[in-house]
Amino acid sequence: MKKFVIGFFIVVGLIFIIGAIILGVLYVAAPDRYNVLIIGTDQRGDERSRSDVLMVFSIPKNPKEQTTLLTIPRDSKVEIPGEGEDKITHAYVYGKKKDPDSSLGNVDLTQSTVENLLGIKMDATLEYNFDSFSEIVDLIGGVNVDGTQMDSDDALLAARNRYRAGGDFARTEDQRQIFQSILAQAKNKDVATALYHYMTTSKNARLQFSRMSAGHFGLGFYMRRLGRISIGDITEEVVPGKGGTQYSAKFGQNLYFWGVDEEGLEEIVEEGFR
Repeated sequence: MKKFVIGFFIVVGLIFIIGAIILGVLYVAAPDRYNVLIIGTDQRGDERSRSDVLMVFSIPKNPKEQTTLLTIPRDSKVEIPGEGEDKITHAYVYGKKKDPDSSLGNVDLTQSTVENLLGIKMDATLEYNFDSFSEIVDLIGGVNVDGTQMDSDDALLAARNRYRAGGDFARTEDQRQIFQSILAQAKNKDVATALYHYMTTSKNARLQFSRMSAGHFGLGFYMRRLGRISIGDITEEVVPGKGGTQYSAKFGQNLYFWGVDEEGLEEIVEEGFR
């Protein structure tokens, strides 16, 4: 009997040791960050849509590193694979749509363009148009921007209006606040469940990710935080650069572009995405 008890505890001890090793390996192998590409489109009627809102949300595995929300100005001059130099907003228009019957655009080309610009991989993509934006805001009961509670009509106006003091920068600041307000409310399990169901069933929105990759990162994220689900404070960034009119050979006319400061952008990516 004594030998049986000793043998039992040895087996249990080995199981715990092996389990700890497996968890350790999974933690170390889990990605350091999970990057989500957020695309808000300007789709109207049957026309092909551009990316009116373009942000990257980066969640770190290590809680000591910063969570980052980066806005990419829609007029940023970039190299679009197969299309040459152009405004990044047009990547969503070119080529084949992922779903011919959807109002949403070319997410794959937009994703590859953003990945080339930042030098990092996207782990998930989230897309919405004007209709689904309003439906999402209604679903959660409104959003808070600068201390003001907004319904879907006011929130959509704030997210779209570039012709005001501060121009596109004021608009993108409101977009980031709207996103953070939605994110804060999504900490509630019921709200998160409703949002996930909406994003995976609506014809006007699309959420794409690998369950395996998300689960692997989630395990590392959960272990590093000792069972606490918190992303901490979010650092907001905008792709640095300078705006101005340049001649576009592709369109045969002068167009407004946001000229990206590549060195400044690299500093942001190094600090907030790697």
